[in-house]
Amino acid sequence: MMTTSAESSRVLEVRNLYTSFRTRRGVARSVNGVSFVLERGRTLGIVGESGSGKSVTLMSIVRLLATPAGRIENGEVLFEGKNLVTSSETEMRHIRGSKISVITQDPMTSLNPVYTIGNQLEEPIRQHQRIRVRDTLRRLAVGALQSVGIPAPEDRVSSYPHQMSGGQRQRVVTAMALACRPSLILCDEPTTALDVTVQLQILKLLRDLQKEHGMAMIMVSHDLSVIARVCDDVAVMYAGRIVEKASVSRLFEKPAHPYTRALMRSLNAETDASGRLYAIEGQPPNVRNIGNGCPFAPRCQSVRSECREHFPHEIALSPGHTTSCWAVMEEAGITAPVRKSV
Repeated sequence: MMTTSAESSRVLEVRNLYTSFRTRRGVARSVNGVSFVLERGRTLGIVGESGSGKSVTLMSIVRLLATPAGRIENGEVLFEGKNLVTSSETEMRHIRGSKISVITQDPMTSLNPVYTIGNQLEEPIRQHQRIRVRDTLRRLAVGALQSVGIPAPEDRVSSYPHQMSGGQRQRVVTAMALACRPSLILCDEPTTALDVTVQLQILKLLRDLQKEHGMAMIMVSHDLSVIARVCDDVAVMYAGRIVEKASVSRLFEKPAHPYTRALMRSLNAETDASGRLYAIEGQPPNVRNIGNGCPFAPRCQSVRSECREHFPHEIALSPGHTTSCWAVMEEAGITAPVRKSV
């Protein structure tokens, strides 16, 4: 079978992914039929409220779910053509850190407080590149710190995490993630704990390093302004489902799904007739009892009777711009089948 140029440029393809957690109160399906494609050198933003399934989607990709409660129920995660869902744990340990790296929102959870920065930078290089020469490891660690803009890297390799600022620690975590030149970087709200000025510096650093090394990247955030600065494409998640996908420019110019429009109104700090800041009414649904309909229906101002009964397949509004919404389909005069639940 011949491989097309479009397929060869794909780093990651997630197909109909379902992830759940078993709790004392029942099964919580945190990821509910998620699908997307990521190409080399591009950045996909995943945006949505807290609890929408963004971080669980990332952890499902690298199989770092809390076990035994968390498990992938169904679907495929194709990384460079290999299905990670069916890969052995030995294979995953080789892939994590060397081919796929994760940057978390709190660097203190990624850095060991009792080891120096140099020791922690050297570890992934030692494990994945099989380098054992001490001087070579130290030189590579210094170079990694230098590449992310840490001043006096020769001295900083001997520092401990508590001796560095929050922004410097995030740069260290970024250096660790890039130490083995991975094909894919997964960023789980990497700037949430930082002040605005440092946020901008870290986002620019990630974007510059991505362009330099040609990596693909997924940026998870609840902040649309972060997504706008860094990403090429956006997937909007709500209660475990992707409700809209588009390029950044298209999404900000013509958001289609009612939830996306509501997020935009919140971002723009719009006010209602009484002068109060706009807020989405109601609360996100309980993912332990999500039902078959659109999860946004109870909070949606464009709700239809079909919305409460069935979740539709996604429809294409323009090349690269898709959504799953009965109201949008009705406005566009499009008929589409409902999506079957697993």
